[in-house]
Amino acid sequence: MADGSLDFLKGELAALDEAGTRLKIRVLEGEQGARSRYDGRDVINLASNNYLGLAAHPRMKAAASKAAAEFGAGSGAVRSIAGTMQMHVELERRFAEFKHAEASIMFQSGFASNSGTVAALLGPEDV
Repeated sequence: MADGSLDFLKGELAALDEAGTRLKIRVLEGEQGARSRYDGRDVINLASNNYLGLAAHPRMKAAASKAAAEFGAGSGAVRSIAGTMQMHVELERRFAEFKHAEASIMFQSGFASNSGTVAALLGPEDV
């Protein structure tokens, strides 16, 4: 902002830089794996959600390519607005059947799972 209303942040950012605690977004170069390349450095990646190493598995890549060709690259919206696709419904139906449950719901991340279920299950008196 040209009016200087955010100038106070410069000192905060400088303090984070000096302490070595300012968030730095690392850039993945190539495929996600146990050994990956970030910002020009080869590393052992212990901070990934790719627990089973499926992100770059040839069968997963082929299935993703096939699905993208058939359904497009994404739903175009979050599920609660207009992004629930038939494949989501089918996945949840099959998972519920597998777990011998009445129904299931899938979330795209742990954060979405936590915020979706906590908001649905708890009220103001529960916290």
